[in-house]
Amino acid sequence: MELNNWKYVYKKNEKSKNKFKKLITVACVLGYFNGEKYIKEQLQSILNQKQDIFSITIFISDDNSNRNFSLLENFDLENMKNNEIYYRKLEKNIGYANNFIFSLRDINLEFDYFCFSDQDDIWTQNKIENALNNILKYDKKLPTLYCGRTTYFDEKCEFELGNSLLFKKKPNFKNAIIQSLAGGNTMLFNRSAKDLIVSSIFEDFKIISHDWWCYQLITGAEGIVYYDKNSYVKYRQHRNNLLGSNNTLHNKFHRILSLINGKFKSWNDINLNALNRNKSILKKNNKKLVEDFIKYRNGSLFQRIFLLKFLGIYRQTFLGNLALNIAVFFKRV
Repeated sequence: MELNNWKYVYKKNEKSKNKFKKLITVACVLGYFNGEKYIKEQLQSILNQKQDIFSITIFISDDNSNRNFSLLENFDLENMKNNEIYYRKLEKNIGYANNFIFSLRDINLEFDYFCFSDQDDIWTQNKIENALNNILKYDKKLPTLYCGRTTYFDEKCEFELGNSLLFKKKPNFKNAIIQSLAGGNTMLFNRSAKDLIVSSIFEDFKIISHDWWCYQLITGAEGIVYYDKNSYVKYRQHRNNLLGSNNTLHNKFHRILSLINGKFKSWNDINLNALNRNKSILKKNNKKLVEDFIKYRNGSLFQRIFLLKFLGIYRQTFLGNLALNIAVFFKRV
């Protein structure tokens, strides 16, 4: 069966549908590109989730891979009694961020919650259950996002290398406008948040990353962001990772350097353009923050200091804020 460019890979039978129709429904968007080496373990970890109160439907969006593989050979069909899987291959490569966001847009079945999955992680068995337990207490009408930390592992996912940084400051648009909070592979959000994200897509849509954009939009609309200090994702570190760890001195220095050398400024150019084109989504005070940020970031030194001191934008760590101050001084923000 084909549904809005999605094709069934596996679907549950009618008896199974009736048995699990009262469960919370979760749609999982798995962004894929030439990931045949690791996807079996990731899919298996999703299928192995403790699905007592929910069921998962997986949507695998292939960003025009140049290597073909047989999806059905990569997991155990006998372990998929409660799940359905869809697959599509895009006609051209659109980049990982747009692949995730556009996939959300193209899911036209009804689900209660949504999440993102990379192609090479391994999830702990209670990842989704824990996220739901933390997000279910909030009003479904409010855009609500759960996110958290990850644990870094070696390429074979055998040796633990450490956890991502623990962020202690409150999730807020004044942070989101300048920093991403958590990886998309940790996120789960409700239908209100999904509708908000989909509504932000415009012609020639371009953002830096899907997870940062979700954080910006939901805090900008004054929705709820729940940040979990615990980790339920084994984040595999290998040379093909688009984004690496943030907890080593080398990576901390690299990220701080990107704040100063102009790369961070170019990221802000892209994000601020997207936010400015979505001002109708933002609450009044956050809309004003975007306007002031655009106005003062390229102004005089006094205006740039005003940007930090009076607008109250901040990063989550001491070193991050130190680098931010340096970037502001040298007009690199």
